[in-house]
Amino acid sequence: MLITAFFSVAFSISAQTSKTEFYELIKKLIYDSTGYENVGDWAVGKPNKFPVSWKADKIEMSPDTSINFYRSGTADLKVKEKSFLVAGKPITWYVMLKGPRMGYASFSILSQASKDIQPKFTLDSLFGKKPFTAKLIKSCDDKTVAGYYYYELKIPEKDTAFLKISWVSANGSTALRVDGYDNWSKYAVKLDCPR
Repeated sequence: MLITAFFSVAFSISAQTSKTEFYELIKKLIYDSTGYENVGDWAVGKPNKFPVSWKADKIEMSPDTSINFYRSGTADLKVKEKSFLVAGKPITWYVMLKGPRMGYASFSILSQASKDIQPKFTLDSLFGKKPFTAKLIKSCDDKTVAGYYYYELKIPEKDTAFLKISWVSANGSTALRVDGYDNWSKYAVKLDCPR
């Protein structure tokens, strides 16, 4: 009985501490600086490389030619030590890596809608005081219903990346979407303002 209680307490503690800070996931997804153009490691067969529960331990081919190959899964994330909730439970974050067979060149992270998330979410709102520099390239933030911020991002020891943070709000809840691109894949970013 005592052993069962210990394991259930230990499990609940590890479950509480297993959340990954949003910044840390982004940092893992951006390639290390090597001085050469490269692509990301799909991490097939490496379940601990990313804090993501993958749907399958393989890359899959998409009928959408803008995606090519992909891996998708979910992540348990917090933003500046805070979990966003929906119906009293932490929201699910959906993660997708996209690119050629040899490695991913872009990624998307999409949240469930939550009343805890506010429209006009900036990079500072996501990363807080973590080490990074960024330049705002374009924004579309004149409406609270939908919009985005598009940045050139540099995290120490990582390649330069391009990050688009967009939001859609309805009925007091907001969903966030973060799209990350490398220098080659940034041609695919969509910068039209929502109507």
